[in-house]
Amino acid sequence: MEEPTLTEAAKVLRLKPEELNRIIAGRQPLPATRTATLEEANEITDALRALGMESTTVPSHELHLEDSPKKVSALEFSDDVLTATLIGSNARASAGWDELILLVTGRLLLSRVEVEERRRRGRKQTVDSRHLSADESVLDIYTAASAINWRISASNFDFSCLGAARSITAFENFRALIDALRERATRAHFDSSYTQARPGLEVVWPVEPQTRRGDWRRSGAGKVDTALVTTTDNESQFTRYSRLRYFLRMRTHEEESIR
Repeated sequence: MEEPTLTEAAKVLRLKPEELNRIIAGRQPLPATRTATLEEANEITDALRALGMESTTVPSHELHLEDSPKKVSALEFSDDVLTATLIGSNARASAGWDELILLVTGRLLLSRVEVEERRRRGRKQTVDSRHLSADESVLDIYTAASAINWRISASNFDFSCLGAARSITAFENFRALIDALRERATRAHFDSSYTQARPGLEVVWPVEPQTRRGDWRRSGAGKVDTALVTTTDNESQFTRYSRLRYFLRMRTHEEESIR
């Protein structure tokens, strides 16, 4: 894209040119801005079209963010049906292999920093700090009938469904699980683009640290320690992206059905 066009498009989207460049570098449909009304979104679409750029408006309700993914602890394979055991309730959900339409993979990253403070002579003093981080593979499974996905997290899943293909490490088992699903769910599109898309997603859906005051405890001699807890978690961003991929996949599926 030529520099003048990029600059004008960035103005329309209320972005910096380098931010728009990050989105374009993803080479796939990514969110470029958020608007309060559909009318405002249509105005932006028209302005971008005048610059030779096509865009799509995705109403926020189409992502169904009020509904959490159904977290899965185990799967059972049969010739025609995939059955999931849901975490928490041990309820079960089933779908035919030909009903599966999308598999989205990514990684969930968690960082938690606890800073223990003590007030001394009217001033706060850091007395201890702890840092916890986690990184795990995640897989979202979608059927054509529902935007509310099944979610598998590698650290909280029973890989017994793999049978003789089950290995020692969660990493190897997760890859084997994806292979097994792709082999059986022949109509499902496989999407592993989240990692590549993350820099562009940060422009509109940033992962923002959440800070809260933790519990306090007495440490002796009348002293009181408190903890400041800062958590950074990309699960919400991944869910938004995953649901966006489903929305776009369903639109393509419907267009193909009409032809």
